[in-house]
Amino acid sequence: MLSQKFDGLVAQGVLLAPAAFSPIPSAQDRERWSSVPEALSEKWIQFAALHGDYSWPSLPAAKYAAFKREGDLLAYLNLHWERRSILGAYVLAECLEGQGRYLDRILDGIFAICEETTWVVPHHNSHIRHNEQEILHDNADHEVELASSQTGALLAWTWYLLGERLDGISVRIGERIRREVRERLVRPYLDRDDYWWMGFAKAAHVNNWNPWCNNNMLPVFLLLEDDPETRNQGIRKIMRSLDEFLKRYPQDGCCEEGPMYWGASGGGLFQCLDMLYMASGGAIDIFDEPLVQDIGRFIYKVHIDGNYFVDFADGDAKVSVGVAPLGFGQRIGDARLENLGRMAEPAVPRLLNWFGAYPALSELFTPADKPASAAPASAVPASHVREAWLPYSQVLTARETDGTAEGLFIAAKGGSNHEPHNHNDVGNFIVYADGRPVLIDLGTENYKAQTFSAERYELWYLKSSYHNLPTIDGIVQRAGEAYRASGVSSRLTDETAELALDIAGAYPAEAGIASWRRTCRLVRGSGARVEIIDDYAFEQEPGGIDYSLITPCRPDLSEPGRIELGYADHKRVVIAYDAALEARSEVIVLEDDRLKGNWGEQVYRVVLSERTPGRNGVRALTMTIEK
Repeated sequence: MLSQKFDGLVAQGVLLAPAAFSPIPSAQDRERWSSVPEALSEKWIQFAALHGDYSWPSLPAAKYAAFKREGDLLAYLNLHWERRSILGAYVLAECLEGQGRYLDRILDGIFAICEETTWVVPHHNSHIRHNEQEILHDNADHEVELASSQTGALLAWTWYLLGERLDGISVRIGERIRREVRERLVRPYLDRDDYWWMGFAKAAHVNNWNPWCNNNMLPVFLLLEDDPETRNQGIRKIMRSLDEFLKRYPQDGCCEEGPMYWGASGGGLFQCLDMLYMASGGAIDIFDEPLVQDIGRFIYKVHIDGNYFVDFADGDAKVSVGVAPLGFGQRIGDARLENLGRMAEPAVPRLLNWFGAYPALSELFTPADKPASAAPASAVPASHVREAWLPYSQVLTARETDGTAEGLFIAAKGGSNHEPHNHNDVGNFIVYADGRPVLIDLGTENYKAQTFSAERYELWYLKSSYHNLPTIDGIVQRAGEAYRASGVSSRLTDETAELALDIAGAYPAEAGIASWRRTCRLVRGSGARVEIIDDYAFEQEPGGIDYSLITPCRPDLSEPGRIELGYADHKRVVIAYDAALEARSEVIVLEDDRLKGNWGEQVYRVVLSERTPGRNGVRALTMTIEK
């Protein structure tokens, strides 16, 4: 797509020279930097001042070794993140203030990072991951991965923004940055085609790593690399790699890793395409491609309300999408997408997280000068789209009324148990009321070594028994490409939206399921409700059938056949269930900070059990709002 159309143009010199390429104003442009709204500038100035005495502590080798020794992913990663977040904050604060008070601190940060043994974090270091005996890093561990490439991007933006002032201190600063980035990133990127995320290896799996890494390498080549041939070579390879990402992307635009990863996946793709567009004076442009547009639109199709998004797979229910939807919407002429970006909460500076220089800078300089959408954003309803069906990925979202979060919302999925960042959740559904969570997908805990190991599916929150799914004789769904939905269909009308599928194939043979037809339906109108209908048949009589429901609302089970879930003051969802079922509930105390950030200190698991399990049956749950 990119290479076929534009490789020749890049080879012929279509890219703007570094001196002419200005995607963001440099720190020398005091008029632009002084005009940044105080609400956006002050948070960075305060954050930098709060950490103004940062002394760039060492990165102990024992912390690196902790990943293999103890499975502790964060022991080293938090220290790695901290250094980059501090440097990034200093750079932004210096650009905003223009007083020079952070220049020496920035100098210390640049050299501290340049002197690190490796920029590759332990859980991404192939020398450690593929060598059972090795637990430590080496100064030859130069790989292009998320953390190393993001480090290169930070240094490239630092130099682009403050290069003239740093040169005034010593020309050796820029020389050191270029030398380290070339050795650690540029050479490996150009010399190697075997990084799985590039997509060049046969049958390579490609996910958010592709646009994430390529998005980081773009400023390295465009802003820092001063050799024209190397610069062009890097951009041409980035385009080839992005083509591989697009070839493998679901044709309905669905980010199968979940909305939290859309920022790196779809949002990262937008930043790549936007940077290429600007660097070529608009010559490199694929924003009219239907797939690219669908990748952008996905994020509002799974938007529930506020910062709540449909969180199937790993990820968070609460997502900050940043300003990428705004720019994306303007490029493709989609006012709903623009609106989602305009409604997004401003980013909060964080010490222990990925520091993305370009997203932070883009927020400071809202892209108001980019092409406007065909329809003014103010004339289009909010991003609460009434319904969406993603047929390739088998995801349905639907709400009562277009343009508002009021009323019931449902999302349901089919697919397989071999998706990126997979949970065993074929047939799972979630329900919100008035934009508030009622039945939920828990998401994930903080990552650790086990998360990406052969023992992944021993983690409790990945099991189907901790999703809104049935369990048969204690048997849960299995992971793997073979475990998938069949007979999937959707029906969308003004009155109803439904997903129907057979989830029997997601369970192992020992569950003895002949068929399990699940229908997830939203009914609109005066009798608005959500219906979950399970029509099942077994090869022989099962010993037990349990239906799990996960909720952040304290359940009231005092009346048989009725579950009350209070989601707000004087508001509750009532779930009516068959008399053949017996209800109980349990409290799940959340100990992980990530889960608590989404759901609070605890959630509840309601289990509906068949009193007399039979070989055949039809069970229905009906959910309505009572105020």
